[in-house]
Amino acid sequence: MTTSPPVLFESVCAWLKPAPWRDGRHLQTVAWMVVGLLLSGEIALTKWAPYIVSRAQLAQSTQRRFERWLHNRRIPVLALYGALVRAALADFPDRRVYLALDTTMLWETYCVVYVGLVYRGRMIPLAWKVMEHPSASVAFADYRGLLVLLRRALAGRKVHLLADRGFVHRELMRWVKRTPDWHFRIRWKSGVGLYRWDGGRFRPLSWHAAPGQAVCYHGVYVTGRYEPVHLAVGWSRGTKEPWVVLSDEPTWPETLGEYALRCDVEEGFLDQKSNGFQWESSRLRDRHALRRLCFVMAVATLILVCQGSAVVAQGHRRLVDPHWFRGHSYARIGWDWIRRALARGGPLIAALALATATAPEPARASTRQPAR
Repeated sequence: MTTSPPVLFESVCAWLKPAPWRDGRHLQTVAWMVVGLLLSGEIALTKWAPYIVSRAQLAQSTQRRFERWLHNRRIPVLALYGALVRAALADFPDRRVYLALDTTMLWETYCVVYVGLVYRGRMIPLAWKVMEHPSASVAFADYRGLLVLLRRALAGRKVHLLADRGFVHRELMRWVKRTPDWHFRIRWKSGVGLYRWDGGRFRPLSWHAAPGQAVCYHGVYVTGRYEPVHLAVGWSRGTKEPWVVLSDEPTWPETLGEYALRCDVEEGFLDQKSNGFQWESSRLRDRHALRRLCFVMAVATLILVCQGSAVVAQGHRRLVDPHWFRGHSYARIGWDWIRRALARGGPLIAALALATATAPEPARASTRQPAR
């Protein structure tokens, strides 16, 4: 298969132009980095050099150019990426959005906090923070700035924040309650007490749920000190323990289904690591450089999902997806389409744009999967 990196480079530059670049050279450098990542499929800088077209003759020169960009602290990657996301969401029809809050570890040394948009079975990164931290457990102060940033970016939409039990933070719950149009669905942390207020004192709450059953409680207090929350308990058959989900809104069995969307973040991390960009193959060991590397991966993810969504909407999915039903993620469909287009001269999307988060065709690798 033959590829045309300059063709993809021109498209990436066009897709990145909505961001407020202070220096056009910064745009061109990161565009080549995205090209290298999309064509090589690996995050390692040394793998990108064969796809880069420039005046540099030595692969080492190209690598150093990328390293300078990644270590340039004057490049405001979150502000740049925020502008790209706002442009992609300009015609986004959904007034209700689901955000997943989670962490992932790199080499047991760096903790990356992600807030991502739950979109068609995957997570599209919206904001992130890299910390030199040996644990995946973080405090509210570590990620509060990310939420403040997204509060402005998502103004006018109803936001549901989904988080696992490591984020049962009193400060987080209070922050969400004070933020208009924001709500939370947080899995209860084992060992944290639940209480009822009977008018005179707090009494322990004893909740009950049998396998296959969902139960809801309203006006519950966590450890007797938090503001009142609501509770949904669901126990799926065949699992070892139930889900216990805290919410600031009255709960229903459907609340458990909303929280289940958080699992899409795990698929997103898989795409970044072993099933996609091979993140852990990067040799960077600087948190500031890693934060900018996250920008490169986030841009690539946004491009792939937008391209994949457009391919499905145009009815061309089966040109790149061998399954009778949709068996690949939108990112994989977009990735395969880009490679096919570069090899055969096909069209690419004109701009980054996200359609509704509801997938028109659920993914299934086989006809037996939905039954299971």
